[in-house]
Amino acid sequence: MNRISLFKDLARTGFHTSITTTYSVDAAFYDGSLHHRLRSYGCDNNILMADANMLQRAIAQTPESFARAGSAYALLPISVPGAFHPKVSIRLGSDAGCVIIGSANATAAGWGRNREIVGQIEWWRKRDDEDANASRQLIRKAFDYVAPWLKDAGLEAMKRKLDLIERDAAWLFEIDANDAPLALSDGSLVDLLCEAGKGEAGILTRLAGLVGTVPVTRLIVMSPYWDANLDGLLGLIDAMRPQEIIIALSAHRPEFPLDGLPLIPDARFASIFDGNDRARFIHAKALLIQTEHWDHLVYGSANCSDDALGLADKAARNAECSIYRRLKAGTGLGALGLDISVPIDRKDLYPQAKQVTDTKSDAGIPPGTLEAAGNTIRWTPSNRITEPEGATLVIAEGEFPFHPTRSRGRSVELPSKPRPPLIARVRLADGTLTSAVIVNDEVSLTHAAPGMGDKRLRSAFAKVELEDGDFLELANLAAIIFSETPQGRRKAVTPATSAGRARTKSSSGDAEHEIYDYDSPEAFRTAMAASVPATGDSGRLNFDDPDAVNLLRIILRGINQPQQEEGDDADDDTLYTDEMPQSEDDPGPDHGNCLEDPSGSEDCNPPPREPRVYRRDEAERQSLDILKALDSFEAYIARLAGEETPPPRKLTAEVCFILRLMVEACRRPLQIKDGDQRNELFALDLVPKQHDRERAFVVRAGRILQRLWLGSRSEAALLSRISIGQHQTELPYDCFALIVLSRWALARSVMAADGSKQTQLAALVTRSTVAIWKTTQSWPSLDASAEQDFVRKLDGALGIEPEETERLLTHYGQLSQQIQTG
Repeated sequence: MNRISLFKDLARTGFHTSITTTYSVDAAFYDGSLHHRLRSYGCDNNILMADANMLQRAIAQTPESFARAGSAYALLPISVPGAFHPKVSIRLGSDAGCVIIGSANATAAGWGRNREIVGQIEWWRKRDDEDANASRQLIRKAFDYVAPWLKDAGLEAMKRKLDLIERDAAWLFEIDANDAPLALSDGSLVDLLCEAGKGEAGILTRLAGLVGTVPVTRLIVMSPYWDANLDGLLGLIDAMRPQEIIIALSAHRPEFPLDGLPLIPDARFASIFDGNDRARFIHAKALLIQTEHWDHLVYGSANCSDDALGLADKAARNAECSIYRRLKAGTGLGALGLDISVPIDRKDLYPQAKQVTDTKSDAGIPPGTLEAAGNTIRWTPSNRITEPEGATLVIAEGEFPFHPTRSRGRSVELPSKPRPPLIARVRLADGTLTSAVIVNDEVSLTHAAPGMGDKRLRSAFAKVELEDGDFLELANLAAIIFSETPQGRRKAVTPATSAGRARTKSSSGDAEHEIYDYDSPEAFRTAMAASVPATGDSGRLNFDDPDAVNLLRIILRGINQPQQEEGDDADDDTLYTDEMPQSEDDPGPDHGNCLEDPSGSEDCNPPPREPRVYRRDEAERQSLDILKALDSFEAYIARLAGEETPPPRKLTAEVCFILRLMVEACRRPLQIKDGDQRNELFALDLVPKQHDRERAFVVRAGRILQRLWLGSRSEAALLSRISIGQHQTELPYDCFALIVLSRWALARSVMAADGSKQTQLAALVTRSTVAIWKTTQSWPSLDASAEQDFVRKLDGALGIEPEETERLLTHYGQLSQQIQTG
């Protein structure tokens, strides 16, 4: 039997989405180890599905363990008539898929201490595998099994996650799931036996159909738990009519319901796993039905109980998932790695310490669907709540009354955004308190998993972040960066009319709630009039385009920007360090990429790099690419300015990119080596030289910023038409960065012009700068201290000396004062 290291398997790239199901809940383990490892290897779109009752117990016992639940990954409680008991791990990528199904919960015990059994099914586009088609069908079947629960969750965040899967794992939807066992190249059959606990035929009924009417020579059962009256085992025996029955139990402590022994007088017991680690708890579950020609093997989550397997005349109550294999006769025990040659005498059996899990819920009334979007909490009551009027939201910060919404739901606006994890209950008018839930935040989850984006950009961004790439080389990809995705255009369909909130439908079509977007920054500023000045720590963006999210991270690299919700993965590198053996090709937990750390810790700043050295022809080509990028951006915003629809929200990131590109191009020379000679080449000049105005930073920056912020007599300023998401309750981080970088570029232009001998140019630049600067104040105000701190960090990231930065800030102050005095 092949051994699978679950931790090593998780340490693979190529996947953007994970869906994990579990019965037992170990939040500290998933939150601190599994989720951290998934993100370290590029898997950002993560969902944890857990049995509602067990999740409720975990929230009550260790609420502090759910540090990132609802903000960095989605957490869904699942209720079925019995227990939500499958142990399924699905990982999806644009060119790969992997499913692991077995007996292991997503807990430290399941992944470390217990003896478990799992099966792995994977598909890679680039691998030549004759069983690839079967693998794809089985992966689709596993996804189709969990998808209905995700769709029925009623969460906007979940709808977006499913959209992301459909977009970035399109191969999954190009093939249908199998409806019968699939033949593999070795002559065996494989299938998934899935139960949803919805009254369908159970595993036992389907297994009996697969075995058929041929005589069963031997039935071997391995199960850690049994129902007290052995209904599951008796139903299995009745369906198979085996000539021999063997029950495999732990050699260390063979436990069994002793009161049921008289019901199975012909059964024999066998000792298994009698080695150095014989004391490990055997949590594996497997059934082996042997016939003359075939061994029928089932292993996965299902214990030998009627709730898990069902009976001939009774549907299973649990949700379960197991793998079915039809193997050549006599090979099943070898596949399981079992030796059943050592018998156990009945008098040596121990009474079962734990019965099969009690599925009755003690969690109280479920509240229904609670979802956050910034400060807003939306609530759709469960069908067990018939009188929602007068209900209040109960969280750590206090109690807040719900108010009816247009969509027959209810919502509450909190005075401030609660710190995750947000654990909430609902108090009904009669005083009844519902069970507690982790509230998923739509905005935070969107930013945590922006999606895959363009492959060429992903590769270029990774080179800049992780290797020796140069930020200036991103100019080569300007045509891709300044392109508009279909998703981006769908978000900008509201005509630019008067200031106010533009009404649009929610993505669901039938709209559990309606979305109202601010159709201009002025409207947003008016709504935020009573708010304190923005400090750039909102942790939210005004867009969710994956390429723009990654671009902004690259632009502001080294500034310790809080681009994600609060949370710090840095400390997790020391957690569970003994889970995976270390080797040269397996760096373990310390392999995590500190660039994802949103905490602002200075320890995660990128180390300084030696500047790249170019050949003369390479430097000249790079310089030309930078000029082409500026031309491309100007053509792009000219086209946007001529359209009636608002510009895409990702424009904020694109403006930040072009401004930083221009500043770097005129401040950081390209290093050239010709033989033993070294030279420098600036792609842009600070101020215009004779007959070469288009290479001047002052000219290009002024022209771009004027079109963005001021417009002209024939067209409105482009940034005055950008919409702000309805969920925003403070200035989004990308908008904060846009304003600061615009003013930063303006102040640099004034400083450069003042330092030149071109008096007329200096006067023109100053007048233009004052006009543009004044327009930036139509957006919500910025905290002056936070703005200056941002500028210092930005200059520091570019290697600019502190003395120069202070001179720049002097111009900042002079410009602000000049505007205030009129």
